[in-house]
Amino acid sequence: MRLPPGKAVAVIRDAIYEVRAHGASVSESSSPVRWGDAREGRAVVIRKAKNSVDRCRNIQRFQEASAASWGELAVTVHQGIPAKEVEDLAALLGLPFVELCCALGLPPSKIRRKARNWEALPADQGERVLGLQRLVGQVQTMVEECGDPTDFDAAVWTGHWLTSPQPVLGGSFAIEYLGTVTGQQLLSDLLMRNVSGAYS
Repeated sequence: MRLPPGKAVAVIRDAIYEVRAHGASVSESSSPVRWGDAREGRAVVIRKAKNSVDRCRNIQRFQEASAASWGELAVTVHQGIPAKEVEDLAALLGLPFVELCCALGLPPSKIRRKARNWEALPADQGERVLGLQRLVGQVQTMVEECGDPTDFDAAVWTGHWLTSPQPVLGGSFAIEYLGTVTGQQLLSDLLMRNVSGAYS
């Protein structure tokens, strides 16, 4: 659906106010986002990790990844993405660990074991995890470029966006596209089109 000029920027700015509006309850909630609940019309609660300093550092790291060249990304994947990143990413997004693993095509039990042993993911799995991190970084950059990012949490917003029905995807959930690099690229394109005014 085409957006009138300036409408796409408003979409992102509205996201800022939405997160701010939930600010008081978000950090106190112990209930995770469940995209199955959203699919069935049940209330969705966003959970934020407590350590704001670590959140900011991680999101900044994700921004750097989103701006990296393909060559730099290939080197990162080849060096190995730590399995612990999956647990940290789930907490940042406010998504249940098992559901995020399933969405990324990762075996939860093996990922937990690798995380405990500080092992790296196989290249194909690490590439998908890095791709999701880059989506979070992309959202943060978009907000910084088009509005006031104060108090905006790109990870929480991304987690909510992933678990909400997307009209441009025929009502499907964006999280369903995380299992392939192609699907992640589609989500990245949709986010960019939001800003350019091509789609809602």
